[in-house]
Amino acid sequence: MKKLSPILILIILTSCGGKESQTKEAKNILRNFSLKVDTVQVDVGNELFVPGSFTLQDFNTDLSKAYHFYSQNEIHEIDINSLKLVGRHVFEEDGPDLIPQHVSHMQLLPNKEVFFSNYTQLSFHKLTGEKLTTQKLLPENIDGIPNDARYSLTNSIHISPDKSIIVSLPNNQGEPIEGLAVINMQEMIAKILPLPALELTSNFQIVWRLANGPAIATSGDHQKIQLLNDKFLIYSGSTSDIYSYQWKTDSLKMHTFPHRLVPLKKTGSYTTEVRTAEDLRAVSRTLQKEITYGQFYWDETRNSYFRFAFDNKQFNDMGGAVKAEVYLFSYDENLNLTGESKVSALRWMPTGNFMSGGKLYMNSVQGENPAYIRYTFNF
Repeated sequence: MKKLSPILILIILTSCGGKESQTKEAKNILRNFSLKVDTVQVDVGNELFVPGSFTLQDFNTDLSKAYHFYSQNEIHEIDINSLKLVGRHVFEEDGPDLIPQHVSHMQLLPNKEVFFSNYTQLSFHKLTGEKLTTQKLLPENIDGIPNDARYSLTNSIHISPDKSIIVSLPNNQGEPIEGLAVINMQEMIAKILPLPALELTSNFQIVWRLANGPAIATSGDHQKIQLLNDKFLIYSGSTSDIYSYQWKTDSLKMHTFPHRLVPLKKTGSYTTEVRTAEDLRAVSRTLQKEITYGQFYWDETRNSYFRFAFDNKQFNDMGGAVKAEVYLFSYDENLNLTGESKVSALRWMPTGNFMSGGKLYMNSVQGENPAYIRYTFNF
């Protein structure tokens, strides 16, 4: 398969709408924001695979390569600069080097190592497939966690680059998180730090449950962890407030932002437990009328973070999303708000993305090739 040139180029001029930012107008770096969007295919040579089967992703430290977990126990390595598939790393499905079943998290580590986890199991491998170590992450194996704790310790799990610290948001599906778990991997000692600014998230998480049984599915907002710029960020779609955790100094800090363009948090009242899939979808659609904050992106070329949000999502008669109001925010390296803009021409908030070389990439497919929708920020 040959690499094709970009097929879609769209120049979107945007401006701030609604209220002015609390920051002085001259300091709103996104005041004259514009966005260039193009779609680019990845050159995979003669390799054959289903391009829409990437489920997890991570990146090397300089964000020049993306590593996508493929459904058949492979990691596909893509050079972002050349847009070429440069490696297919195959992992065993059985035998001494097998990776965990039902992998829910994958993270690239220094020295060409990779970290996998599922509901209870942690596994460390070489990128070549060789297993290094594996262990169960269970309450009874960790000092500081009650032995009879019923929650999973791997929800939104991440590990520090030196493998010394694990962080997660322990919970059971459909129940509130316990807080931020910080686990010393050498001593197997843990503590759980409260995250009060994110507790409102439970008011905007819809659980589909039959009678008094376990949760079948959830929808709405969740608390999540990211590792960006060598620090952990903990955030929720329900609020602009976030926490940062500096793993090297064991320091947790709450950040609030003086957004004026959008509400700072959701405020409505919703049914949080339903009995049917249709009710789950209906409440979720209503929930998305309110503001929903997305993940963070680190732009190493500008020493800035970016974050999207959306509200007023509209749906057609079949329940499909049609459009939403989309917003973009910028922050300096210390997480101070530096700009905000309404992105009028975007119909939905980009998700599942990463930034590299000052551009935002979103996974896509073109024909038989993996592709990226690429957003170039100009301001």
